[in-house]
Amino acid sequence: MRRLWRADREVEEICYFGATFRVAPTDVIGHELVLQRFEWLQIPAMIRACRELKPEAFIDIGANFGLYTCILGRQRLVRRLIAFEPNRAVVARLKAHLGLNGVTGVEIHEAAVGATPHKAALLLGAPGYDALSSVVAAHPLGYAIDVVALDDVVAFAGQALVIKIDVEGYELPVLQGAKKLLEQNYGYAQIESFETDRIDAVIATMAQSGWRLRERISDDLVFRKSAA
Repeated sequence: MRRLWRADREVEEICYFGATFRVAPTDVIGHELVLQRFEWLQIPAMIRACRELKPEAFIDIGANFGLYTCILGRQRLVRRLIAFEPNRAVVARLKAHLGLNGVTGVEIHEAAVGATPHKAALLLGAPGYDALSSVVAAHPLGYAIDVVALDDVVAFAGQALVIKIDVEGYELPVLQGAKKLLEQNYGYAQIESFETDRIDAVIATMAQSGWRLRERISDDLVFRKSAA
């Protein structure tokens, strides 16, 4: 179905893995969704993991406009949905998509996730590339955001969790601030990482908490940890 969404540009309303989204074909992710091929291997793998684990929570770090949160929420695959997204404009789209899909009760944190609580800057991606926005110490073209440590915000112990981390190169600080969470829980984690040195560091950091690399799907590393 093709519609116009009030922003003086064409928007496609599409259904993807059972959830509905309104995306601009000029957006890098929107284009792939219109073609029904964005992360078409990763999403089914996560759905299967949720059906197997029946997780207590899905923690979406770098939630963007809510693709994964809406899909898992629409299918009622997890008990709690927790989303982190620092980009103000994208958070508005996240909330709109949750409403469009009738997904309620999502815990939205308008902050980035890192090793420690502090202030940082968000450097926005070029038009159509919101997904490539990045957390930096400071930048004249960015704006101030809050950074939180996951261990300070969410508390689980002995629970099955499904975690997605897509933070444009900031994944190691995210893991450093989630040591307790990773040590005390088990489940399934998908982490985007795309530089060799950083990939090795992510694998080693996850292994310290008992999470083992099971596969690589494009730029995403998939980890598993069995219940203690």
